Amino acid sequence: MRTSILSILIALTVVIAGPLAFAGQDQVEDQVTQSTETLTETQEAVDMSETADKLAAEATEDCSNNADDDGDERIDCEDTDCVEDPNCKGGY
Repeated sequence: MRTSILSILIALTVVIAGPLAFAGQDQVEDQVTQSTETLTETQEAVDMSETADKLAAEATEDCSNNADDDGDERIDCEDTDCVEDPNCKGGY
């Protein structure tokens, strides 16, 4: 996912920067700065999204280890995440 978003943003930068070849130096520098800032913000958003996905994946309840794995103060079969787990026999 990271590569495709970055490729799209680079392509857009080229499309935007192309017409600026006829603009003044200050305009070109401003556009390059703005494009760089946009790329940086987009990369930061992608990084944050990937981190959130990793944290969500790590915060799943293991329904058979007698621990509160997802931090909701419910352990194993007491956790609503375990309602379908065979160890809990459909109950929590």
